[in-house]
Amino acid sequence: MSSPAAPAADAPEGTWAVVVSAFAVITTTLASGVLFKGYLDLAKIPGPTPAMDQIPDTPAAQSALQWMQIGGGIYIVAALLAIIGLAAGIHFARRPLGFGRGVWAIALAACTPVLAIMLLTGMGAT
Repeated sequence: MSSPAAPAADAPEGTWAVVVSAFAVITTTLASGVLFKGYLDLAKIPGPTPAMDQIPDTPAAQSALQWMQIGGGIYIVAALLAIIGLAAGIHFARRPLGFGRGVWAIALAACTPVLAIMLLTGMGAT
């Protein structure tokens, strides 16, 4: 006779919340790479690196700015995924069958803003 707790350990409740939070972390990393590519393209323009409000209107500069805008848009998607993962993680952490996955979803969602700050700070340091 099996115990009633055995099926609960294998319950997949909350798995999607962990996946959404993991995608938030991956998307944050992708956004930082795209934003940094645009930043490096701006730095490759001949001459001193201008302030953001004094960037020349050249095709190379416009391309770099477009990469930076795309990176910013991807950051917004990552933030939305992190909020969804956090809310779902809180929901599942309050349920007996989804506690473990809920906690993982919360932890991964909380990593997203920290990762973004670390990556942006690293880019600023270069």
